[in-house]
Amino acid sequence: MFDWLQDVLVTLGHPGLWRLYRRVFVASLVDEGWRYAVFALALWLLLHVLLKRRLAHRLIGHWPRRADLLREIAYSLGTVAVFAALAAAVLALLVSGHVEIYDDPGKHGLTWFFLSIPLLVIWHDAYSYWSHRLLHTRWLMRRVHFVHHRSRHPSPFAAYAVHPVESLVVGLVILLPLLVVPLNGYVVVAFGILEVTRAVYSHAGVETMPRGFARHWLWGRFVTTTHHHLHHEAVRGNYALWFTWWDRWCGTERADYLERFDAATAPRPAPIEDGAGATA
Repeated sequence: MFDWLQDVLVTLGHPGLWRLYRRVFVASLVDEGWRYAVFALALWLLLHVLLKRRLAHRLIGHWPRRADLLREIAYSLGTVAVFAALAAAVLALLVSGHVEIYDDPGKHGLTWFFLSIPLLVIWHDAYSYWSHRLLHTRWLMRRVHFVHHRSRHPSPFAAYAVHPVESLVVGLVILLPLLVVPLNGYVVVAFGILEVTRAVYSHAGVETMPRGFARHWLWGRFVTTTHHHLHHEAVRGNYALWFTWWDRWCGTERADYLERFDAATAPRPAPIEDGAGATA
C-alpha cells in the first residue's frame, strides 16, 4: 500500500539526487516566497496604505495592528519553507515515477488539459472546507489552528500565517491529486497562482466586491472577503474558501453574513458640512 513512500525514501537517499532536491528546495523557496510577497504586499499596500482613507467605509472590522502584521509575516515565512519542502517531495515522486507532470498540453487530451483547472478549484474548495472543519476540532484547534486565529482582524499577510502542521495540510492540496491523475506543468503553476491569490484576497480585511454581490443568484455562490473575515471574528462558521455551497449545505454559514456584507458595501458617507457651508 505504501510502496510509493518506500520508493521515495530510497530515491531521497541517492547522494546525487539529494543535491538536486536541495537545489529544488532553494528554488521553490525563492519562487513561493516572491510570489506570496508580491500578491500579499501589493494588496496590503493598495487597500491598507494607499487607499486606506478612501476605503475606510469598506473596512469589515478593524485595521490590523503593527504587531499583528509582524507576527503574520513571521509565520508566513515558515509556511513558505514548508511549501518548498513539499515541492522537493513532489520532485522525489516524479523521479520515482509515482506522479506525472507533463509538458505537452495534448499528451492526455486537450479536454483534460482545460478541465483540470476548474476541477482542481472544486477539489480545493472541498478539501479546504473539510480540512478546515477538522482543524476546528478541540485538540487541533488548541494545538495547531489557534495560530491562524490570533488574527482576529487579518491583513493579507494572514493568508500564510499558520502553524507548520497546518501548512503541511494546506500544501497537500496539490500533491494528493498528483498521486491519482497526471497534471500539466502549466496547470500546476496556474493553480499555484490561483491558490495564493485566493488566500490573500480572503484575508484582505476590506470588502472590494460591489454592493449586492453576495445576494446575487450566481455571484453569491462565491466566498467574499467579508465571508471569511467573519470566521476570524467569531472563530466559528464560514469555513469555505472558494464557494459558499458547503457552508450552506452543512448549515455552517453565519446568519449575519449578508447583513455584514451589506454594511461593508454601503455607499460612502457624504461629507459633513459645518454651518458656514465648509466641509468638516
